[in-house]
Amino acid sequence: MRAADERWPQVRQAALLAAVHAALIAAIWLTSIAVYAVAFAPTRQPAWLAIDALLVAACLRLVHARRDLLGFSALGPRRPRRLAAIAAWALACVAISQWLVVDANAIHLDELNYLATLREGRIVRDGLFPFNLRWLEPLLAGPWNVLPLDDAEALKAINFGGLVVTAVLLVLLLVRLGIRLAPALAAPIFLLASYLGVYAGQNRLVLDPFNYAMFAVLCHTTLRRDHAWLFGVALLAAALNSEKAIYWIPVFGLTAVVRGEPGRLRTWIDAARLTLRCCAPTIAYLAAMRIYLLPSDSVSSLFAEKVHLISFSWLESDLASGLVRDNSFQVLWFPFGAFTIYALLGFTLADRERTPLLMLLVPIMVSVIVATDTRRMLAYSFVVYLPFGYLYLARVLDDLPRRLGAAVFGLVIALVFCEHYLARILDRLGLPPGEPRSLNFALSFAELALVPFLVFAHHAFFRPPRAGALPPPPPATGPPP
Repeated sequence: MRAADERWPQVRQAALLAAVHAALIAAIWLTSIAVYAVAFAPTRQPAWLAIDALLVAACLRLVHARRDLLGFSALGPRRPRRLAAIAAWALACVAISQWLVVDANAIHLDELNYLATLREGRIVRDGLFPFNLRWLEPLLAGPWNVLPLDDAEALKAINFGGLVVTAVLLVLLLVRLGIRLAPALAAPIFLLASYLGVYAGQNRLVLDPFNYAMFAVLCHTTLRRDHAWLFGVALLAAALNSEKAIYWIPVFGLTAVVRGEPGRLRTWIDAARLTLRCCAPTIAYLAAMRIYLLPSDSVSSLFAEKVHLISFSWLESDLASGLVRDNSFQVLWFPFGAFTIYALLGFTLADRERTPLLMLLVPIMVSVIVATDTRRMLAYSFVVYLPFGYLYLARVLDDLPRRLGAAVFGLVIALVFCEHYLARILDRLGLPPGEPRSLNFALSFAELALVPFLVFAHHAFFRPPRAGALPPPPPATGPPP
């Protein structure tokens, strides 16, 4: 009895911690949905806008009342104001991106099944697996809807809010990793000025933006040892919307290993127990759902011939299926462009506890073999490429002279943005962009010039010598041989 009495305050504190962070995310999400309803939706419902405003106020009241549990101390003493500024900035970035990218969503296989779950208001047991397994967002847009939009527009609004939450959590993740706030604020631009952002703008009825947000939440929960239980809660919530949540199980397990002594067997046993304890509810849920959905038809697109495209030593060969022709080495290993190079360099700067995040690429690559929508699968790797890439770019900003570093970082941002949005901006303004090939050539040439020059100049002229590095050879004093 005494043990239960002593444990209850800890359970209550943990529940409050989860509630405060959930309230913050909900407030950002609902606010973003309201902006989408006003700015992008053809119709809106003022009564529900008012109800959502009350919900946002209630969430913010809880956050303010228990701000001691909020965390994010890296933001400094002005944390509430900076959180609000980050959210407003992320919302503006997503809104501009969605305004520039034309919504070209058609009703294909994924969208058809998600809308079926939404409109029937239930998990479609005799539907198509795994699409009927992904029920949380369709039900939030359907029978559980508290939004000022209905049907497909509600689904699009939730996805809009998911992108905003992803951008906010990505900035906060970088700040928690030690990146200064000023350069970290460019993260939403890098996120949206990629295939991920363009795809989310063109295909607004799929569930990926919701999953992006949950991936960012899961990444945050791996940063602290004492938040392992919070990872389990977030993993289960993510699994309600997509089975892709299980990608994080090996990342969590390996993080527990590297926090101990990897050379000891006991460390691996303890890590396995912790992983099983935190992930068991999600594993049990997914197993039960698979049994429940056995009457479903299953869709699978296993292409063994795709494997050789992933390898480094790819040898050209004929492909029997046209569905895998676009799965080139560039797409598979450079889904975020030059950030792959920055990420490889930044990986060497990361502390040991962050290195297991790299292993998230393994299940993503496995899903590439099974799924034909390669680009969308690889978009989920943003929480790998962007944080590690930012570690290197932050080092560049520290090593270069202040003005030069700011100028170079500005060029990197401008180039990434222009490659995806310059032509769209010119089109919106009614200005002909000229010959598209010429514009693409100029931007590609600029990227080829800037990225190698940046890496070379930093390592050759500005990087401080590493400890233990060999000294330069002494100058020759004698006559030449």
